[in-house]
Amino acid sequence: MHFAVKTRVCLIFNTRIVKKITGLCFILFIFITHGYSQNYKQAAGLRLGAAGGITYRRMLGTQLAGEVMLNSQNRGTVLTLLVEKHRPALLFDKFVTEFYYGAGAHVGIADHSKRSDPDFPDPEWNSTYHGTVPQMGIDGYASFEYSLARYPVVINLDCKPFIEFFDDHFLGMHLPVIAVGAKYVF
Repeated sequence: MHFAVKTRVCLIFNTRIVKKITGLCFILFIFITHGYSQNYKQAAGLRLGAAGGITYRRMLGTQLAGEVMLNSQNRGTVLTLLVEKHRPALLFDKFVTEFYYGAGAHVGIADHSKRSDPDFPDPEWNSTYHGTVPQMGIDGYASFEYSLARYPVVINLDCKPFIEFFDDHFLGMHLPVIAVGAKYVF
């Protein structure tokens, strides 16, 4: 099988799996009816979707939290540090969630490759380049989080847009970056 065909088949397969997992988490998120407010000190888990990876959150105060994420975003791996505030949010009758919002920064590396673009006249930009480039930028964060009443698990639906400083020689804004996550609380 040709490399391009293999790559395309793998991407289609991975996209289908992510869509199924995201759909299942979203259905669970909607149909669970009992909730309670935040009362944990730490949580660690997975983030599935755009810029997915692993995450760890520590409560720093009554309405303040710090979160560290190791993500795969923008063709690379980045470490993201966020400071978040949270407030109770009532989405539907008796469906109590927490709304998190905050900002932070990320740093990492990426494997970038650029190919010739006949519409772009700059010869330096039009050369083929393969290599590792730094990733650095700022991040925003907004999330609805639901705590399962009987289990030490929280599930969330979040949006983490980011601005990349070294995005193909230009400042790059990435919107929306949506993911579904699950964390074990302790």
